[in-house]
Amino acid sequence: MNEKIIEMQEEKNEHVVKLIKPYVFEGTEYTEINLSKVENLKIKDAVDAQKELFGQGEVATAMLTETTSAFARQIAVKGSDYPEEFFKFMPRGTFKQVVAAVREIINVSVKEGTHVMKFETPYSFEKKTYKEVDLSGIGDLTAMNESEAENAMAREGFMITETSLNYYYPCVLASMATGQPITFFTGLPICETLKLKAMVNDPNFFE
Repeated sequence: MNEKIIEMQEEKNEHVVKLIKPYVFEGTEYTEINLSKVENLKIKDAVDAQKELFGQGEVATAMLTETTSAFARQIAVKGSDYPEEFFKFMPRGTFKQVVAAVREIINVSVKEGTHVMKFETPYSFEKKTYKEVDLSGIGDLTAMNESEAENAMAREGFMITETSLNYYYPCVLASMATGQPITFFTGLPICETLKLKAMVNDPNFFE
């Protein structure tokens, strides 16, 4: 087997979680969990997961959603072929492996000191390909834009709490600042979710 084939197999198995202990669910024993589809999810999936968790009364997700086990579970369900119960009834130790795998996919570094958001991979939208988007226009938005963003969140089904913690809010503001439709941002890969949130809420805009 040559090196190229080995490399392709390793890439294919990158998001397959090898369990420390076998997990039995509905009579079937699992030694690994395939989460490779998570990286194909979009920011919209993170938005939907956050909204669903709010609706289910998951109070912990009202703050830093991405740090909660409930959010990791919701994303794992959306990015796999397993039912929600598969993850709900996992032993804690096993689920910690799932949480770590999900966080590895969605947590990407943010380059400080710039308002140009560099994408992890080229992004195709409406027959054009983008490698970055300039968010500097965020600094020119007004209080009226803030109200419009809050109304957009309400129409989307969110209760207006702390907007800077919401995943839909940065998509709306980024749309206003760039002239791109909201779907441009909600269609970005899920790994861009926290980066977009951080860059839109960059305190440098308020200095």
